[in-house]
Amino acid sequence: MRELDNDEIEYLETEFEPSDGARPYIKNNYDQLTPDKKILGFLHRSKVPKDLEIINTDLRYAEMRFPIGIYDTNKAIELPVGIYSIKVLGGWSVSVGNFSIELKNRENGKVITPKVTNWRIQSYEFGERAKKIMSLDIPKHAIYLIEFKNQKDLKVRRSNLFLTRLFEKELPNEKLKIWIG
Repeated sequence: MRELDNDEIEYLETEFEPSDGARPYIKNNYDQLTPDKKILGFLHRSKVPKDLEIINTDLRYAEMRFPIGIYDTNKAIELPVGIYSIKVLGGWSVSVGNFSIELKNRENGKVITPKVTNWRIQSYEFGERAKKIMSLDIPKHAIYLIEFKNQKDLKVRRSNLFLTRLFEKELPNEKLKIWIG
């Protein structure tokens, strides 16, 4: 058990519709599993067993269920084996440039670099426009440290329509977030 970071606190304080799949999973007790039989989720401090220590950590964790700012450093995310989409939030007109992401296995130091995708599927995630920019193949279940590079090269506008883009400004780069899912 560990303390929450600021992003997690903000996520838990966000209002969600009951049917929103992006809402946080809040457990009723420590042993409760998610519907897909995982031990993930948030637990109110008063329900943590007394014999468990709640640690402070400099390592900031991210759960796949909420976005990560592209300027956040030293984020850790636990990823099971699988193929994931990496989406940028906020708009459908996206230029990746030299923006890249590296995930380093915390246990063995092996680095995984997602592949930029040519199939830029657009969707809505967390009530925002989202565009798939990369795909990620995770060969081993582990905790990975995320490092973003060349963040200023990632450019996003709300619309991908030519005429609308002429009058639209780019979204502030320092507020851009990605979602792995």
